[in-house]
Amino acid sequence: MNTQADTFVETLVIGGGPGGTPAAMALAQSGRGVMLVEAGQGLGGTCLFSGCIPSKIFRETAFRRHEAARASEFGLGNTPSVLPEVNWSTVQSRRHRILAQRSGGALAKASGLKRLEVVFGRARLTGPRSAVIERAGEPIRTVQFETAILSTGSVPSPLPVPGADLPGVLDSDKLISIGFVPESLVLVGGGPIGIEMAQIFAQLGTKVTVLEAAPRILGPVDATLADLLAHHLTDFGIALETGVKLTKIDGVEDAHQVHYTRDGKDHSVNAQVVAIVAGRHPNVAGLGLETTAVKHGPHGINVSETLETDEPGLFAIGDVVGNPMFAHWATAQAHAVARHILGQPAAFPRPEHNSAVIFSSPEIGMVGLTEEAARASGDKISVAEYDYRIDARAQITGETLGRLRIVYRDDDHRVLGIHVLAEGAADLMGEAALAVRNGLTLEQIAASIHPHPTLTEAFGITALSALAQPPRG
Repeated sequence: MNTQADTFVETLVIGGGPGGTPAAMALAQSGRGVMLVEAGQGLGGTCLFSGCIPSKIFRETAFRRHEAARASEFGLGNTPSVLPEVNWSTVQSRRHRILAQRSGGALAKASGLKRLEVVFGRARLTGPRSAVIERAGEPIRTVQFETAILSTGSVPSPLPVPGADLPGVLDSDKLISIGFVPESLVLVGGGPIGIEMAQIFAQLGTKVTVLEAAPRILGPVDATLADLLAHHLTDFGIALETGVKLTKIDGVEDAHQVHYTRDGKDHSVNAQVVAIVAGRHPNVAGLGLETTAVKHGPHGINVSETLETDEPGLFAIGDVVGNPMFAHWATAQAHAVARHILGQPAAFPRPEHNSAVIFSSPEIGMVGLTEEAARASGDKISVAEYDYRIDARAQITGETLGRLRIVYRDDDHRVLGIHVLAEGAADLMGEAALAVRNGLTLEQIAASIHPHPTLTEAFGITALSALAQPPRG
């Protein structure tokens, strides 16, 4: 295969996910010459093809099936509804259709920019200002550039236990592509991926077991909310085993036995399918970092406050930099880096302002510091709570399991964190993010008029309640 002559671009962007694509488009829209190189099947990255979008597509099917069983509560029929059968091929076809629509839309938008060239292939750095683009292992382009943005995302983390490579033992990417609803499923990992998938398949009729090494599920999440959700999961029939150490996986395809220890005792569980969803790690393999001064470790590429690597002019954003690994975080970094490269004032995102949602049932939304993190900072803090069992909207929808927790400083009532467990929590995070990012106080939240009956009015009610309490100390 003949390699085209050197191409010069002002900025090379490697990776067309939720970090690389918006960065490339922002730079090109400002008149900078950009080449965006994507190694996958289309623009969108892990979030679109094997992460947040596919899992939410599955969740929608599972949640609607689960809701069908409750129809009689709302006066629909005289007997409990019979659960509808799951046509998994239709679910997967819907996933493919939505992904193609979103990826195609992103490509059309990017291709419409005169200063942006999109190339599908694998880019490998060959020096601080050069790269080669390969397809099927063969070079097709060589590129020279002034600046580059590395946004190659993350890949599933392997588990170093015997049997982890057996047929029928899947990682999170392969679980998304599964061709059937298993009768039984063991999920190794009780983080966001594991918990979301546990509820999805349990609502589809699968017998689910979650094995988590830590003392509780969802480690970084507000402990009160994580515990409430854990009780809800077990009540639904999901087996949660925490504080375990996996020792081996054996068996044949469609019949596995997962062995583990807990409290010094041996245990095992049988399952048709085993999925290892114990996290992801930055994707730096084959990127050619050794030809540059870029440094990296197991937690990602080292970057400065402006997301510049140890090689001047080379920036890194998104999952490849490490936690937090969220699509919206990568996008926020992308816009900041683009402005920085253009010489414009840039507000780089700060972890204490980040928002996130775990699409469990009910959902968990979080912005800012947890109670534990806020107390560790040395500030005197308090937590105001609201139980959604008393909430009008929650009672109307029948989704009364929930809790709102507002973490604030005692001295000036500044809000440091907002954490919500509720069905619909995802849609509350906009207000929560604004409050934390702008350092709003309880007084300011209480003064805002929230519509009734909505879940968001809990913010104002909780703030007013906290302000009515006598001063501490």
